Amino acid sequence: MSGQPGLFLDRDGVINHYIVESVRSPEQFSYYDGTPDAMKLLGQLDCPIVVVTNQSAIGRGWTDPGQVDEIHHRLCQDALSWGATISSVEYCPHLPDEGCACRKPGTQMFERAARTHGIDLASSVMVGDSPCDMEAAERLDMTRILVATGRGESASCASLEVDARVVDLEEAARWIQQHRKMG
Repeated sequence: MSGQPGLFLDRDGVINHYIVESVRSPEQFSYYDGTPDAMKLLGQLDCPIVVVTNQSAIGRGWTDPGQVDEIHHRLCQDALSWGATISSVEYCPHLPDEGCACRKPGTQMFERAARTHGIDLASSVMVGDSPCDMEAAERLDMTRILVATGRGESASCASLEVDARVVDLEEAARWIQQHRKMG
């Protein structure tokens, strides 16, 4: 597929604090300290920014789409105030064992965003904190950046093949600015 490069970001553990039992409400949603500066840097790259997030808390009945949409509306508004436009937020509400194509490491959320925003996935970057983020990116031949926030320093991430291991989203944004031709 031809198109422009895109930036794909996981949500929990990358943009905001990861909670083992899921971020279930807007009150539980809190950014890492470096998120505003990171989003400002990413906004300067002038390419589509897409958030891709597994939200099985919906399928588990722990939260509902309205709560999740409220979180995503706030995220998009805050990002805009920091100088970055989030082109879309793609989320999977399904349980891990439902076998859907959208739940990462499935690639459906990425493919849908690529069609909608004219993104070339092979020239795009994924920033995540988990094996499923990196596996989805690998399937699509994307650049893979693993952050140490969230689950990024867990044993399950220790042996992952990635293009860069960084402390947080802010360091990932600097790495992207230095290493990738975006926009």
